[in-house]
Amino acid sequence: MNSTTEHIGRRFGALAGAAALTMGLGGGVAGAATTDGVAASTASRVDWAPVVEPMLNCPKPRPKAAWYVVRARVAAAGDLTRDGRRETVVVSSCPSPTSSNPLIAFVYDGVSKPSAPHLLGKLGTNRYYKSVKVSIRGGLVHLRGKVVSDRAPRCCPDLMVSQTYRWDGAKFRRTAEKATRIS
Repeated sequence: MNSTTEHIGRRFGALAGAAALTMGLGGGVAGAATTDGVAASTASRVDWAPVVEPMLNCPKPRPKAAWYVVRARVAAAGDLTRDGRRETVVVSSCPSPTSSNPLIAFVYDGVSKPSAPHLLGKLGTNRYYKSVKVSIRGGLVHLRGKVVSDRAPRCCPDLMVSQTYRWDGAKFRRTAEKATRIS
């Protein structure tokens, strides 16, 4: 085998390994974060998978289905309700044995005890996010990621979508959305 072929083989192997790792972690469950030490410390004391699982409304698998593992990651933390406490944004999706499901960003309040976090909202539910990065700036939650449109097969995102949400005192409202085609 010549050096070019070996290089391509190694590169393909590395890409395949990264893809397998991403799929193993729930198809890209997580994104960029804006967290500080205190918020990260509080959020890390919570096992988020059992917290978000009932909110996902996943179809229940057969008993002892080894593939059914809900994964959840803290994606960002910041004061979104303007009460001086940091809310936590957790990203998760329903597990699947054959493909991935849309990612959803859940916002939990910063007032509740870590043993009983209170859900404030589910963000990004109007889109089929295959990957999502979350950031908090100026009291706003920003989602950005690859999305599958109604015209695309579930395997292949065809849009890059950015959404912005603001807490209005009772719930999160989407204040901006921009979608561009992935070429």
